[in-house]
Amino acid sequence: MKRFCYICADKGVPLPGTKGASVHVASLCEAFNSHGLVGEIHTVRGESDALCGNPLKPIDLPPRRKHKSLEDRENRLFLARVDQISVVPDFIYERYSLWHSGGVYQARKLGIPFILEVNSPLPLETRKFRKLANESLADGMARLLMREADGIVCVSDEVAEWVISERLHSRGVKVIPNGVDEQKFQPDAKIRPPTLPPQGTPLIGFTSTFRPWHGIEDLLEAFRILVEDLNSPAHLVCIGDGPARGDFLKHAEQLEIADRIHAPGKLNHEDVGDWLASCDVAVAPYPEMSEFWFSPLKIFEYFGCGLPVVGSDVGQISDLLASGRGHLVAVGDLQAMSSRIHSLLSDPEDARKTGDRARRWVLKNATWKIRAKEILDLVEGVR
Repeated sequence: MKRFCYICADKGVPLPGTKGASVHVASLCEAFNSHGLVGEIHTVRGESDALCGNPLKPIDLPPRRKHKSLEDRENRLFLARVDQISVVPDFIYERYSLWHSGGVYQARKLGIPFILEVNSPLPLETRKFRKLANESLADGMARLLMREADGIVCVSDEVAEWVISERLHSRGVKVIPNGVDEQKFQPDAKIRPPTLPPQGTPLIGFTSTFRPWHGIEDLLEAFRILVEDLNSPAHLVCIGDGPARGDFLKHAEQLEIADRIHAPGKLNHEDVGDWLASCDVAVAPYPEMSEFWFSPLKIFEYFGCGLPVVGSDVGQISDLLASGRGHLVAVGDLQAMSSRIHSLLSDPEDARKTGDRARRWVLKNATWKIRAKEILDLVEGVR
């Protein structure tokens, strides 16, 4: 194989960008390049002319109506189309979005495999966290794509269960979680961010979009317990942006711990590694949820930096932190989370050994180049 075509018709994924989804797209395309493939990327939200050296091509949307509505937005995305692929690729790889079927159409037209990447059951997720105007259309599109795809990449076992329920069989379905760029995420920071407190101050790292389902309120309460009840001198480093960031920082002020929190906001992905590598421990405090579909990118990046991780015992996290690669606590048990963080900060040697095991594991099993090879093997299997 020499060429790929990547399609991302999700309006919420800017390319390039700092969101986890944007990082996923860029990292995978760069990993395809590392295997000797060249490609082009079609997107509805291109922020540049190229991504990792691959040309970015706009997916055309119909004109917006004068009076905007949710239904109009969904209809425009449904009518979006990939007009032209410059050179016939060996396969088309599309990140599943609610309304777009252009990838499978082009693949059938060109007689090449169509691989669909599914990061969550979008009709279910959108009903739960946002709104849908065209619910029946969203369900129908999901069934069409799941059943027509030659191969499907699922980021977690939970996603795969949903895919198989829509596809009606498991042939061509492969679980391939997130990965890490081991060059960007290393144990030693190239440059320690100057706004961090002096070296020797214990630092707890957390990266995320500031949304409730990432456990930001649980994180804040666990940190308060650590500072007030366990008398820890630790500071908390919160990397990322999102709609709840302002409320998070306001709540920290009310708890009188804001001076211990460093929240640089949105960072270039290339800079996140230096912030994490300056930390001593990392956290993934997911709250109680009826479904957990995620493959948390943050944990793979924590591992790349050789950080010991304290995380909620749920979904894929339970497997990632097994075998001494981290420490699991029951969902919502903030006392246990604080105690575990305190223990790791109090025993740097144990923390170092745990982080070393995590980094060795991720280098052997979960770099983006390894993930890309798993996808290319899937393509070969369905050609």
